[in-house]
Amino acid sequence: MPQIIANHRLCIALGITLFLTACGNNDVQTGTELRSVSQNSSERLVVAMLPKLINIDYFDACRRGAAQAAEELGVTLIFDGPTEPSGSEQNKFFDTWIRQGVSAICVAPNQPKTIQRFVEKARAQGIKVLTWDTDAPESGRDLFVNQVDERRLGETLMDDLAAQMGEEGEWAIAIASLDAANLNTWRRFAEARAKEKYPKLKLVATEVTKEDENFARQKVETLLNAYPNLKGIIAFDSNSVPGAAEAIKRAGKVGKVALTGNSTPNKMRPYLKEGVLQSAYLWDPRELGELTIRMAKSLIDGIALEEGVEIPGHGKITFSELDAKTIIMAEPTRFTKENIDSFDFGI
Repeated sequence: MPQIIANHRLCIALGITLFLTACGNNDVQTGTELRSVSQNSSERLVVAMLPKLINIDYFDACRRGAAQAAEELGVTLIFDGPTEPSGSEQNKFFDTWIRQGVSAICVAPNQPKTIQRFVEKARAQGIKVLTWDTDAPESGRDLFVNQVDERRLGETLMDDLAAQMGEEGEWAIAIASLDAANLNTWRRFAEARAKEKYPKLKLVATEVTKEDENFARQKVETLLNAYPNLKGIIAFDSNSVPGAAEAIKRAGKVGKVALTGNSTPNKMRPYLKEGVLQSAYLWDPRELGELTIRMAKSLIDGIALEEGVEIPGHGKITFSELDAKTIIMAEPTRFTKENIDSFDFGI
């Protein structure tokens, strides 16, 4: 069994001390003990995986997929991160794992521009660095595991919303952060699609929801009051979509304000079945976690990665046409009230 090491607290006192608790057997390993494991070739490889934040459904599902791959590959997995979407807090974990000498670090950066010096420091020590879920293309990372083609997702969301709105009227955006590279790349492609294809659509507001479902609901309630003629919303993250759906429901705007976006099946199921929204999109985040660990192990093992290479346990990999170091995992899945019961993803 792999050890999934969960870090419950970072303490700053005469330096950073990281306490790592092995999930499932309650063993506690200090940073010194972990360093000795990662540097001993007779022991397991150690791969550290850093989400944007912990304790939300989406990244919990990623963790489960990563754990499954780690167990199969004989890798010790550390999966941890901040409890709020903070770049500075993420970088503390990053720096600690570099000093501990793990084999690979996989990071979903909250603030992509801030990780470059940590990537350089890690790679100088022979540590492989991957981005996943969101990229930092200028950081020098070895590989980006992208869950979906960014242009395709952004344009698909816009086309879906436009169709529901009759291709005219006021629309708005709800988004967790203006720093998250993946969310804002999707947003930019959606906005570009609207300008190119739907001249009668008018973007009136962009609300930042801080990866918080309750806060998203409050922001969208305010938005609905401020723009009584609003006809549609795209929400770009797993907490903003249910937050926006709840706001539309409470405001009595069901059928009057269209909504689509990216969120998890179980959160969206009741809203889809009640007709609060017609569609939502996602990919299997368990697969994203699993593929990220498989690619980290492949890099550590020195496997030459190219289009069509077969990765055991996953299948053939597909690279982005725009970046030779970006792997595209899957097509986006469209959830509706008719098919939602076919999806679970464990979240």
